Amino acid sequence: MKERKIRILEAIIQDYIQTGAPVGSRTLSKKYDLKLSSATIRNEMSDLEELGLITQPHASAGRIPSDKGYRLYVDSLMGKEDLSPELSNVIGKMLHDKINNIDSLIEETAKLVALTTNYATIASTFSMNEPIVKRVQIMPLEPKTIACIVITDSNLLKHQLILADIEVTDLLANQLTAILNKIIVGMTAMNLRQCNLDMIDQTYKPLVIKIINTVIQILSEKDYSHVFSRGTTNILEFQEFNDMQKARELLELLDKKPYLTSLLSKSATNTVNISIGEENNLEPMKECSVITTTYKVGECTLGSIGIIGPKRMNYSQVVSLLEQISTQLTKMFGKDFI
Repeated sequence: MKERKIRILEAIIQDYIQTGAPVGSRTLSKKYDLKLSSATIRNEMSDLEELGLITQPHASAGRIPSDKGYRLYVDSLMGKEDLSPELSNVIGKMLHDKINNIDSLIEETAKLVALTTNYATIASTFSMNEPIVKRVQIMPLEPKTIACIVITDSNLLKHQLILADIEVTDLLANQLTAILNKIIVGMTAMNLRQCNLDMIDQTYKPLVIKIINTVIQILSEKDYSHVFSRGTTNILEFQEFNDMQKARELLELLDKKPYLTSLLSKSATNTVNISIGEENNLEPMKECSVITTTYKVGECTLGSIGIIGPKRMNYSQVVSLLEQISTQLTKMFGKDFI
């Protein structure tokens, strides 16, 4: 696109983010130093509309950005907004004060983000990656009942009871534990479905297969206990959600932890992911944008944090805020936990 179309699109997006009102050519000509006549601006706006970058909600109204327009803006036009020193200091102090309790740390971080941005915040304190077996322990409870204990790479501990076809003594349980840890440590559920058991003694092979199937089941279970949202009612303050039925549907959706998990899992390591409007699959989210990022311990993704707001959110501010929080969390965990 020509430079002046880009400048007009940027001005429309910035003005709409600030006011929530459709933007007309007279507004652009008075508020922004475009050095273009109203007639030229109107012509360029018509071209932008034909390109699908802006739309006119009503015949007599100005223009608003389309999802395509927002996408072009965040991918190619948006600059980075520096956080104020005061806010940076608040973030740093809060993270330092809460470092001994990860859950409390992330919860307080989410509250601060929601307060700072006036948007909804979602977060997790466990890895969104596929769990990997760190250790397995077999414990006999009764002659033919054992407990299968699995510790994952994110140090989550889960267990499940298994009915065995043979009597399992303490000695056999220790042998099974040693064998299993040689075979399946470092594997995901998908890897375990393909693991080679040819070396297993035929006497114990059926039990080993049953244990491995149990481990697969444990690894496949979702743990939502450390996924939460804060500031979701902030959504109601934006005119886009004045329809109470739509607002109710959105709030109900944001109360569902499996859905929050799916939103947080979109963010690749060390990047900020932005989903805009129609890019969000479910209808209640079509007027929203979702921005997420991750934080790490060493090379392991420990969790994610994200912000949900109207499509006209302040993308530059939110991206800068999330990047700083992600960087500080990653540095802090790297220093204190490795």
